[in-house]
Amino acid sequence: MIAAVLITAFGLLLATQRTPGTPLFVQLAGVLLVGVGLAQGFLAGWARKGKRRFANAGVGLAMASIVLLALLLLFGASVLGIAIVGLIMILLITGSALIRRASTQRWFDSQAIA
Repeated sequence: MIAAVLITAFGLLLATQRTPGTPLFVQLAGVLLVGVGLAQGFLAGWARKGKRRFANAGVGLAMASIVLLALLLLFGASVLGIAIVGLIMILLITGSALIRRASTQRWFDSQAIA
């Protein structure tokens, strides 16, 4: 959930950046990141309610988001931008790994029965 909020905030920051040297790709990626952050938050909310398919979709979206964020890093950024993107990537990878654990899968199984 924290990663979704950070992605949305970072996307808004990129989308509203209006400097003469900013490539159009960065602003379009910002708009895309806002959508990704909102979708990730939606999927995380349903996954917390015990819906496994939303959790699996969230993992797929997180991996696709990591690729997009890695492409943004190739264009170069300030030290603060690199730190924010790095933190978002770490949170997405950690969340994706934790939701695939056996104990989490057992929890989803118990939620499906209830």
